[in-house]
Amino acid sequence: MDGKIVGFSVAIIVLLVASVVGFYEYSTASGSLTSLQSTVSEQNKTISTLSSQIASLNSSLQTYKTQLTAAEQNASKYDNLYMMYLSMFNQAESNYTMLKQMYQQLLSKVSTGGASYKEGAALNTAFKFWDGIAIESFADVTPYLATNFTANVMGAPFPGTYTYSSFNLTWLGSFFSNYETVYFYTTALPTITAMNNNTYQVSTVIQYFVAPTNDPIYLQVFNASITLTVQYIQGTPLITKMTWVGNEVPPSTVIAGYPSQHALAQWTALSEVLSEINGLGAEFPGQVTGQYFSPSATLTITGQLPPGLKNGTYSGLSSIENFFNTWDSYSIFVMEYSQNLLPNGTAIPLQVHVVLNATNPGMAEVIANDTPFMLFVNQGQPGFPGIYDIHVNMVSYLMYNSTAGEWQIVKQTWSVTQVPSMSDTVYYNLNTPTFNVIGEQTVTVNATQGAILKVGPVMTIVKPGTYALLPNGSMASIYNFSLILLSTQAVLPPAPDYTNLTPTYAFAFAINGHISPAYSLVNSTKGPDAAITVVYAPNTWTSWTWFGGTFNGTTYVGGSYKFADHWIYGNGVMVNTQFFKPVIWIFEAGKTPQGPVASQSSVRVSTAYGLTPINAYTEVINSQQGGVIVAGNIITVVQPGTTISTPVGQLDNYNFSVVFYDPQNVTSPAPGQVPSLVFAYAVNGNVTFSYTASKPFITIITTPSMEAQMWTWGVTKNGTYGYIFHDPLLVGNGTVVNLSFVKPVPWVLTLPELM
Repeated sequence: MDGKIVGFSVAIIVLLVASVVGFYEYSTASGSLTSLQSTVSEQNKTISTLSSQIASLNSSLQTYKTQLTAAEQNASKYDNLYMMYLSMFNQAESNYTMLKQMYQQLLSKVSTGGASYKEGAALNTAFKFWDGIAIESFADVTPYLATNFTANVMGAPFPGTYTYSSFNLTWLGSFFSNYETVYFYTTALPTITAMNNNTYQVSTVIQYFVAPTNDPIYLQVFNASITLTVQYIQGTPLITKMTWVGNEVPPSTVIAGYPSQHALAQWTALSEVLSEINGLGAEFPGQVTGQYFSPSATLTITGQLPPGLKNGTYSGLSSIENFFNTWDSYSIFVMEYSQNLLPNGTAIPLQVHVVLNATNPGMAEVIANDTPFMLFVNQGQPGFPGIYDIHVNMVSYLMYNSTAGEWQIVKQTWSVTQVPSMSDTVYYNLNTPTFNVIGEQTVTVNATQGAILKVGPVMTIVKPGTYALLPNGSMASIYNFSLILLSTQAVLPPAPDYTNLTPTYAFAFAINGHISPAYSLVNSTKGPDAAITVVYAPNTWTSWTWFGGTFNGTTYVGGSYKFADHWIYGNGVMVNTQFFKPVIWIFEAGKTPQGPVASQSSVRVSTAYGLTPINAYTEVINSQQGGVIVAGNIITVVQPGTTISTPVGQLDNYNFSVVFYDPQNVTSPAPGQVPSLVFAYAVNGNVTFSYTASKPFITIITTPSMEAQMWTWGVTKNGTYGYIFHDPLLVGNGTVVNLSFVKPVPWVLTLPELM
């Protein structure tokens, strides 16, 4: 083989080896590259993930930086608050230290004497004890008594010697159960005597005004001289001993002008018997004449009766009413005298005797001796035509019924004597009309103030701003004004109603002692300014105006009827707002209603101005007729022509309510004034300032009148409920009158605080 071939072969072998080696290296490098590319791809993913996480971390970092900034700002604020509270705490701690030192100083003064403080605390304890008795609460009495308390009670009420236990169980128990209404007051400032450093005596005279639970008409006043021993026991003033010397006195001795319970009872009992006598003369139906008899009453009649009437004992109200109906049917006309006529012709008042006590119902006896009745016999009756003149000795026994709240005739006896027809005319004037004064009140009126007068069942209100117009044309701002009650003689019924109306008695005004139409009550421009007259009488009564006679101060002679009067009627009350002349008005009793009484109604009265109603009286008012609403101790007169303006129109007919609220739901409006009566008017159930009446509501309240005040209640300037202004009042004679109310809103009557 030549060298070229060998060299070529070697070269081929070398190339093959190199080729093999190169393929191996390529294959190896290719695998490594693929692996490296895969690793790089994974790393890129990791880098991408890390980049995303870094971005998220950067975002969170910014949020944390923002929150850190806010937290740093809050930390600054909290630091400021901390410093402020720390300062307040330091101040409070300083105040506490100061108050503690003051307290220790005061305690030191008390423990070492403190006479002024101790005397005041002893007096305070005494008044709380007296007040607790008036409140009628054991819880308001016993906390002020020491366990070794003793009492020596002499006189009224419940005399005896008591310990702490027996005083609570016996004396207080008897007092609280026997009396339902209690007021107290001191007649002079108490005296305080220091017995030693811890013991004081408090002495005064206290008057307790009470109404017995079982006989509230029997009003009592206990006048008690009381001495209390007050001792400090473990730092607390407590009463250890009481001496009570008491006696009972009439209310009129402690309240000037207040009639005694006997006088009140006598008026009521006499009025009921006179109503019966009047009913017999007017020939009222039996149920009207007998309205004051009790259901189980007896009427015993003996003597000489006309042939159409029978003697006997009539038992029970139905039987008595049947006798009165027979009397009515038997007579076509009856004349009678509401007085006693003695044999010599002297007329004397009926005799009234009343017995009251605190343990049994009150009793009354009314004696009407020789009361004449002249009976004109009705057609078809025995003895027609004829006139029978009979004298009746009538004795009536009445008992106070506390359940019904009225006196009732429980027994009556008639002893009848027949006399020659018309024989009484020799003593009794049948020709010349004569009026005798039987009651009178005269006051000096200041025109800027007005006045309230009361005589018997008649009350007259002279409004502020009322002057007297004299016959010479001048006006008097100060004048004497009288309210006078008059008996009647030779006064027949007014001609148009001769058979329907019966004169009973009369009343009159007088100016400076004159009963004459030449005088007038006027306002500042000389226009008529009528007084307001309120009379307790049924709506079967009316009156006629009478003048033309002469008056000498005790007797009015002559004159005649002029015209019929118009009254506004309520339940047992009649009101006149037109009388401005000092003349006579004669009450006439009719057989039927002489005017309408507004019908009762019922409407929902909700809470108003923070006050929740406890009771309401509602009547339906016709604006043309007006009305009188009698609600407890309030008489409200809605004058004829009173319309109500509302946000949606005018009301001519509406429900009018007197709404009562609890006085404890309001605060005291002024120092020394205590809420006594809280009430409102409501129209169709609405108590609101957005309604306005075209005429004021006349408001008359029977109440203790000394220093009485009245306040309007509503929404104050602060947006809360409270007093918004002080109302003007006319006060006197146990009566409070307001003449300015035109909105159906709440009012609060306050009385001076009893000390």
